[in-house]
Amino acid sequence: MDGKRSRRGVVSVAVGVVLSVVSMALPSLDSMWNALGVARDLRAGHSTGLAIMFLCLGFLVALYFQQEEFKAELQRTLSAETARLEAGLPTFGVITRQTGDEAMTTLTALVATARMVANTRISSANSEVATRHGVSSPWDQALRQALTRGLTYREVISPNHADLARDRRAAIAGSPGVYEAAVVRQLPPAFLNFIIIEQHDGTKEVWFGWLASRTSGFDGPVVRTAETHLVTLFERWHTELLSTGTPVR
Repeated sequence: MDGKRSRRGVVSVAVGVVLSVVSMALPSLDSMWNALGVARDLRAGHSTGLAIMFLCLGFLVALYFQQEEFKAELQRTLSAETARLEAGLPTFGVITRQTGDEAMTTLTALVATARMVANTRISSANSEVATRHGVSSPWDQALRQALTRGLTYREVISPNHADLARDRRAAIAGSPGVYEAAVVRQLPPAFLNFIIIEQHDGTKEVWFGWLASRTSGFDGPVVRTAETHLVTLFERWHTELLSTGTPVR
């Protein structure tokens, strides 16, 4: 396309020059001027004016094609530079925030379509997370149903949730789902719970919050993001916790 535009510019200049030269010979065409009713003493001036006009038009058209070519080249350069910059930047997903209960409501709906879930359930025995989302809660029911349909679910738990893990394993026995749980007994004074959800199309996101401590409640902020670096970080953390915990049998 660029070569075509360049040729058009050259052709327009050449056509302008040719028409300009031809115009200079017009004073000898008496029949044409007579038909137009132009006096003999004005013919040379008109011919010169036409010659100048054709010459200028040729260069103007050539300039137009040159400007078009410049804009096209500039657009290509900007597009290439933008693509290079985007490739050098990390991929940031949308970051949203919810309360603990709001997050559990959203997750209860998401787990039904998930392919894999990696979860932590670290809390004291009398914490809100244990009482609100334990056995027979909407979350627990949705999770068990998803496991019977083939969900892979791995979670790291504190000792007080071991009985719940055993009950879940027994409830889904013989189903296509995979349920694994490991108990971590040496816990820090505070722990940031999180859950990673992977859908069947390969998209992943991590939710983190539900801080387990003596001063933080279940309704603290929970952050949701699909940013790939953060998801990978929490995946590694979960793998380390799961591998060092005691498997629930």
